[in-house]
Amino acid sequence: MKYTFRSPGRINLIGEHTDYNGGYVLPAAIDKYTYITFEESDHFEVYSKYFDQRVRFSFDEKKEKVEWVNYVKGAVLYSLKGLRREVKPWKIEISGDLPMGAGLSSSASLIVGIVYALSRLGGVYRKREKIIKIAQRVESEFVGVKCGIMDQYAVTLGKKGNFMLIDTERKWIIQYVRALNFPKITVIDSGVKHKLALSEYNKRRNECERAEEIIGTTFKRMDIQMLEEKKNKLGETLYKRARHVVEENNRVWDAVFAIGGKDWAKLGHLLYESHESLKSLYEVSTDETDFIVERLGKIKSVYGARMIGGGFGGSVLVISKEYLDDDLKELSKEYKRKFGIDMKFYHIKLASGVRRI
Repeated sequence: MKYTFRSPGRINLIGEHTDYNGGYVLPAAIDKYTYITFEESDHFEVYSKYFDQRVRFSFDEKKEKVEWVNYVKGAVLYSLKGLRREVKPWKIEISGDLPMGAGLSSSASLIVGIVYALSRLGGVYRKREKIIKIAQRVESEFVGVKCGIMDQYAVTLGKKGNFMLIDTERKWIIQYVRALNFPKITVIDSGVKHKLALSEYNKRRNECERAEEIIGTTFKRMDIQMLEEKKNKLGETLYKRARHVVEENNRVWDAVFAIGGKDWAKLGHLLYESHESLKSLYEVSTDETDFIVERLGKIKSVYGARMIGGGFGGSVLVISKEYLDDDLKELSKEYKRKFGIDMKFYHIKLASGVRRI
């Protein structure tokens, strides 16, 4: 017998690189999905339609040579190890329409989907809050990406038509923000993913930890005056990283109020501010994403845009009065001429979290 689960991707409207710094974020689950099918077997095996690759793996702590398989293996291992019963092997098949490497959290979608499924199939029922913790540990400990908890929260607890205001310092504090009459949302995949993304991501996290140590408090309790007073001690790089986080936390709250007041012009301005900060202060943007945001700013129906995800490639999120298909087709041609890269775009709606189908 086969069992299929649907796990969404996510966007983060604003609050970038604040989640692992104990700050505020405003993500949502989206209607782009990873589909994961389980079939009982006498061994562990996974097939990915994306890679068109089938791999058998063992139930142990050893990393697999095929890199993408470790996301699956880690999720299986952390879900089932320690059970006081014989572990049942599965054949797992992965498909879906959620693009990889586009800043839409395909990794959390996959890991959460597997952990959730095994909590329903593997003989141990877990609440969604526990699934979040396990999934985050898989990515940070087994895979080796020091991620925060935002992605897992959005994928697991997303609610259709809502953003989620999350206080990542207090962990379980979530406020759903209803997106009534919200502008059209489009995600533009730049087609760029630099190899240094993982190492630079971890480097940014370490820099922020050092900045907190120097200031002597958490980012949520900092203000610009504190940063200015310790600017010389921080040095240029740590000052810039800290300033981005402090100001980005403030932008999240401003965005919540803008949504409540349906002030889309204000919200769009906040997105542009966020992108400029990620470009100049956090230094995780690229020429390609900067080009896309700059060109979007010239389209009348666009309220705002910014890069999303960890950076060094990935995608740009844009909110607009109407869908931009004709404008984006022209932008795509210009982008291809300049960078030699195919640009893709996706219309997005806010969706519910992981579930069995």
